[in-house]
Amino acid sequence: MQTTTTSVAAKDGRKEDPGPYEGMRLRLIDATLAVVGEVGLENLTIRRVSEHAGVSVGLVHHHFDNKKSLVYKTFEHLIRRVREQLTNGRRGIEDPVERMKFTADMCFSDEVMSPGAANVWPHMWSSSAHDEEVQRLCAAFSKRLRSNFMFDLRQAGCDHTMARIHAIQALALVHGLWIEHRVAATVTISDVVGIFHGMIDDATRQIWKLNMSRSARSVPLN
Repeated sequence: MQTTTTSVAAKDGRKEDPGPYEGMRLRLIDATLAVVGEVGLENLTIRRVSEHAGVSVGLVHHHFDNKKSLVYKTFEHLIRRVREQLTNGRRGIEDPVERMKFTADMCFSDEVMSPGAANVWPHMWSSSAHDEEVQRLCAAFSKRLRSNFMFDLRQAGCDHTMARIHAIQALALVHGLWIEHRVAATVTISDVVGIFHGMIDDATRQIWKLNMSRSARSVPLN
């Protein structure tokens, strides 16, 4: 597990100091997010991206074969950024409950909820229903997120079965609260954080109560 994390972090680390070619690709992806934030993904065009980035249409096509390729790489970029921030942030938090809360907060961070990113996320998930590449991308991200929650829950004292159940509940909250906040606009971001943190507190208190109950039953009576 540690080897994989280190490898991913090193790979992502190289992106922080990109060469001219990779730097232009990131510039075009940033332009894509800006355009999507302004007009939505359905109105995204290569020309609009080129105009926002201040480059020719031909240069955009040099880096991305077509709009589908550009959109997919934008999906990939968003997921990689969230994964990188999760990895770096979680590494410095020893308490498993606080680590879970940090993970929950990252799912609703300013970057994730920015106009461009917030318009891209739902399209990414809907595209996964008919695009195998996008489906694999979404599945890998969900598995990583669930694995993080399960790891923290196990460290907090939960057995494997309950850790899996609570982790699935956490994933459901990520998607459900995201829709309620961003799409339906029925809850504020403060509501989102409060509900998610409350679920984590409730789950871990149940774990601790169960552990204390088991411990009390195992103490021999004089």
